[in-house]
Amino acid sequence: MCATKCSIDLLIPLILLLLPRLISGELNFNNDLDNNQKFKSIPTTIKTYENDTVLLPCYSDTPFQYVRWHRDNVPLVDSRHPEVLPPERIVLWSNGSLQVSNVKAEDTGDYYCEIMSNSNQAVQLHAIEVQYAPSVATEPSGVLELAIGATFEVVCLAQGVPQPAISWRLNGNTLDQYSNAANRQSHIFEIKSRSMAGLIECLAVNGVGQPAVAGVQLHVLFAPELSLPQSVVYTKVGDRAQLECIVESAPLATLQWFHHGVPVHMGAQISSQETELRVSHSQDGYVSLVKHALLVRKVRDSDMGQYECRASNAIGFKSATVELTGRPMPCVFKINPGTQSSTSHVLVWQTESMLPIMEFKLKFRQIPSANLTKPIRTNWTELTIPAQVTIGPIYITSYTLHGLQPASLFEVSVLARNSFGWSDNSKIVRFATGGEVELPNYSTESELQYDATEEAFDNEITQRSHVFTASMIHNGAGAGAGVGRFYSVFLAYITIALQTCLAMHYT
Repeated sequence: MCATKCSIDLLIPLILLLLPRLISGELNFNNDLDNNQKFKSIPTTIKTYENDTVLLPCYSDTPFQYVRWHRDNVPLVDSRHPEVLPPERIVLWSNGSLQVSNVKAEDTGDYYCEIMSNSNQAVQLHAIEVQYAPSVATEPSGVLELAIGATFEVVCLAQGVPQPAISWRLNGNTLDQYSNAANRQSHIFEIKSRSMAGLIECLAVNGVGQPAVAGVQLHVLFAPELSLPQSVVYTKVGDRAQLECIVESAPLATLQWFHHGVPVHMGAQISSQETELRVSHSQDGYVSLVKHALLVRKVRDSDMGQYECRASNAIGFKSATVELTGRPMPCVFKINPGTQSSTSHVLVWQTESMLPIMEFKLKFRQIPSANLTKPIRTNWTELTIPAQVTIGPIYITSYTLHGLQPASLFEVSVLARNSFGWSDNSKIVRFATGGEVELPNYSTESELQYDATEEAFDNEITQRSHVFTASMIHNGAGAGAGVGRFYSVFLAYITIALQTCLAMHYT
């Protein structure tokens, strides 16, 4: 009992004496060249992978009295004290070399070999760099819901040896601009439109193993967007009518119907229904697309007029108007394949009306040759044309304008009236009478432009090339008709091409 206690009492001072030297042994780096000349081994930096075995050499030209190793500031092993066991996976060889087995990421660091021989002390530096595949995480992660106009930052936290290179992707497309802060890299996003919705990814690559990817799913919230299958619904008293309003939104929007500014009372006469439509893009699965229908079972006079569908959600609201009317539909001009004369023109148009059409109002005016490419402010000539009795709602009407100026351009529009009122104006179309049409000689493109504040109009050419050709051949008969006919036909085709281009430009 006494012997054991005495041994412990003697051992404790010895340990206390050795411990400071083990922990804080002084390493002499005052002369690196002199140090290295004392070693047969050379300083080594070993780049390796996890679970490998590394041997760090440490042997000198002369026999040494002892050797000890440190990793950074942590003592590992000292040959003078074999009773102190080295850390797990560390082995000191008899020649002074150090073996590290099954290396791990924490084994990365600087290793110092210190030898003492004949009162000479020398230190040699080695290093181990354990390379491992990257890992990455983002802040925030999961699903992020923000409205259009919001600005946010996504931070990419990447680890790995070597230091991973970071890149960013939005819906699989690489983004070039990003800001770095060591291995903490970030990207600032500004949501400008719904198209930014999708997966934001941070990709880390360091050449070891597979790239690491982490990301956040962005849901872009937006105010309702409305579309109308029909902005005007044509009907008649006693018929069934349906008004539709399609709403796309995130989050889900609620919708209310108004008639002349007053909320529509739902009941047996008027009811509403909703139909959820599918969204084609999977990343937009959070977006709701709903068709709202207002059903009028038996239309009354009081049911006619302007309706408003008003949708709202937490982001905002939007409204659109639908007209329920018994007026005729706008007339549509048809191309007349027949041959026209130089002083008359046959017009054909079609419309549809649930009620009998009483009359048409035809408006036309000549376009002065100097104004072929510019807006026109001349007065319309109006004609009232009685409607013919027809079976069914479709009305096809033809009318011949006589006494027109030959080789001239005209434009025309038509309206239809029934007991409920006048239809909207038809599109304005253009036609030409037979003969040569003189075009102005423009020298620059700038002269073809016109003031954008002038009244816009729609241009359609109802007179086709065969009409021009026939009239040109007729006018070119007689002396020199061969040459005149060539230039006349050529000029006719130029006229058609120019008018068609202008029609496409202004409509």
